[in-house]
Amino acid sequence: MAVRPTRRCLLALLLCFAWWAMAVVASKQGAGCPSRCLCFRTTVRCMHLLLEAVPAVAPQTSILDLRFNRIREIQPGAFRRLRSLNTLLLNNNQIKKIPNGAFEDLENLKYLYLHFNQIETLDPESFQHLPKLERLFLHNNRITHLVPGTFSQLESMKRLRLDSNALHCDCEILWLADLLKTYAQSGNAQAAATCEYPRRIQGRSVATITPEELNCERPRITSEPQDADVTSGNTVYFTCRAEGNPKPEIIWLRNNNELSMKTDSRLNLLDDGTLMIQNTQEADEGVYQCMAKNVAGEAKTQEVTLS
Repeated sequence: MAVRPTRRCLLALLLCFAWWAMAVVASKQGAGCPSRCLCFRTTVRCMHLLLEAVPAVAPQTSILDLRFNRIREIQPGAFRRLRSLNTLLLNNNQIKKIPNGAFEDLENLKYLYLHFNQIETLDPESFQHLPKLERLFLHNNRITHLVPGTFSQLESMKRLRLDSNALHCDCEILWLADLLKTYAQSGNAQAAATCEYPRRIQGRSVATITPEELNCERPRITSEPQDADVTSGNTVYFTCRAEGNPKPEIIWLRNNNELSMKTDSRLNLLDDGTLMIQNTQEADEGVYQCMAKNVAGEAKTQEVTLS
């Protein structure tokens, strides 16, 4: 005769099943939706949670809202594998710097909000590999200087805000002035950036700054190289000196190609701009030229021959 389970046993089985189902759901939510965050489809919102670090979210996340938290830094690779991310809101945190690799893998990111933080420095490669970025808000931070080329790879840019920072408008910022003018002339992008220092131009749009009022000077060649005839295995020197404000960078060309001092240990650029070639070889023969370059322009020496 079969024994029928009691009502109490059935209730216990149902309770066990319910707890198991809840555990499964919770584990799935934990993998894609951080604790205390609100998640709907591919949107994750984690505002006002006192977060101090970027939480892990599901790879399919398209909108990640981390506003109004206490995030102080973004680790390189913090958003790795979030290739579907379209919008990233990091404004109103306590971020102080943006390192290289901070936005790695965000190839589909269009909107990046970093305003109202405490950002002082941006790595010049911070915004590389963001081909679809259209909107970048960096206003109301503490940025004082920007390395030339910081935004040069943002080909889809439509709105850039750098106002309400602490920008020092000196010769080093002329590249940004040129970029903003390019945006204005194209009509495809809007940008805002204002000077904080020096006081005489405080509040001025960076786009209106000219080299003359900043006392920037294009490079001037003051010492030219001369032709050289050298025996293989010896050392040869090509002189190049230049002046300008800011101090020009010296670049050497051979047959119109820039020489790399890092790939050939025989090549050395001395402090005064002189090119030293040690243990000369037949492959060193050719036409050499020195180029002096700064943000205000560039100048080249005469071409000389090594034979």
